[in-house]
Amino acid sequence: MGVSKVHNHSEYEQAVTQAFAYDNKILLEEYIRGREIECSVLGNDDPVASVPGEIIPSHEFYSYDAKYLDEQGAALEVPARLSAEIVTAIQRLAIATFKALSCEGMARVDFFLRDNNEILVNEINTIPGFTSISMYPRLWQASGIAYTDLIDRLIQLAFERFEKERRLQTAYAAD
Repeated sequence: MGVSKVHNHSEYEQAVTQAFAYDNKILLEEYIRGREIECSVLGNDDPVASVPGEIIPSHEFYSYDAKYLDEQGAALEVPARLSAEIVTAIQRLAIATFKALSCEGMARVDFFLRDNNEILVNEINTIPGFTSISMYPRLWQASGIAYTDLIDRLIQLAFERFEKERRLQTAYAAD
């Protein structure tokens, strides 16, 4: 909501006005030309990454409308058509991003892949969509983990985290 792609000064002014209709603070970002690649991460202390998938928008960019309102707004290619080297690099960067932010359980890391094979982290989604057709479980399905098994694994990870936190001291005892 309130996201625009700007090509000139008049579009810039219109985009800023539109963005301020949704919030009192806005973020301006440089446009990055590249493929939109997503990778799911699963785990606590030793996370693993799924095969990457690709969002192929049918609009100029992957807008709110393309994502949520237009059933034909984008195609999802799972797994993405990438070289083995790029797949490995994306998986490593997804796990590194997950760990750098101290994430646990699950997340989906979204990337841009430029034509020169430069990989840029776009964002991390720590509560990704989780319907049977959402990208997070679809990536795990393509990686060999069925939807119900994924739910079981997430429950196991939650219990692991609970047990780890339960052992923490939660009160101060004066000597």
